[in-house]
Amino acid sequence: MTQEVVAHHIPHELLHESRMLRVLGLKWPLWARGIITFGFMALLVCVVSTFSIPNPNIILMAGLVICSAFFGTSGGIVSAAVMLAYTFYFFSVNHSFVSFTSDNGVKVLVTVIGVTIVGVFVCKLRQVGAVALRDARALADMLMEDNALLEEASTVDVLTGLRNRFSLRRDYARYAQADELLNVMMIDLDNFKDINDVYGHEQGDTVLSQIGSILLDVFGKSHCYRYGGDEFLVIVPNWSSDSFEDACKRLRNKMKEVTYGGGYHVHFSGGYVYGVPQLQSDLRLMIRQADDSLYRAKHAGKDCVQGTEYNRAYAEELEPDNRSTRAGDRR
Repeated sequence: MTQEVVAHHIPHELLHESRMLRVLGLKWPLWARGIITFGFMALLVCVVSTFSIPNPNIILMAGLVICSAFFGTSGGIVSAAVMLAYTFYFFSVNHSFVSFTSDNGVKVLVTVIGVTIVGVFVCKLRQVGAVALRDARALADMLMEDNALLEEASTVDVLTGLRNRFSLRRDYARYAQADELLNVMMIDLDNFKDINDVYGHEQGDTVLSQIGSILLDVFGKSHCYRYGGDEFLVIVPNWSSDSFEDACKRLRNKMKEVTYGGGYHVHFSGGYVYGVPQLQSDLRLMIRQADDSLYRAKHAGKDCVQGTEYNRAYAEELEPDNRSTRAGDRR
């Protein structure tokens, strides 16, 4: 299987903006947003009052926009109230809040209209932005789920649940550079072709599915591969020879539970090697030598497992792939 995984990337700007809005008030309680808004607007009032800015509404309108954008309706209401209160104070005669000259009365009226329009508009924009961010986060979650499903589909054999050859290529460097003891085993079902020929491919698929479940149970999902047809590959790091042999015995016992055709038991042959890879090519050669041990198990009468220590010089002398010349022996 050679299909590639298509990654769906979530824009960093989107995630950054989402985090920023959460920090700046999206998840803050109402009372906290009100207090922060009031404090910020009060600070602006102090600034414009201290420096006697001729037209303080420009500064306060900017504060209204900022608070409405960050804190929504609650921020807009509080900042608008502060701004209007200071406007009435600033433009009223003798700061009476109720008496205005004709010119200042117009300014107050314009300010009230402007505050209402700007506050409502900015708050609405923020609501739209918040909805858009929620939708974007939901879409990002969906893309992540799709990515996981696509990853699963591209690296896992559907029938057996084991990793496939594509996954093996991806995992190759992890095993080859581990500099730790590896146990590498090739497994081939004995006379599997007869199951398909006599009882049908559906029965054969059922057997393969059961074998996959057993391998996962004995060796774990990270170490089992469907190598092709009824051939399987197991690569287990950091297991002692005794532990690996015990696992092989458990595998044989569990295999006896798989039957077909009304009571016939499934048998398998296996060949494995163990050693510490030193070069990039060692894992490939270990698989080749394990395959050779499997070939010898077949010739020894099948239904057995043969293992040996990895020998690079010996593995290099083996044919890279001689399945086609001994297909009959693999049955």
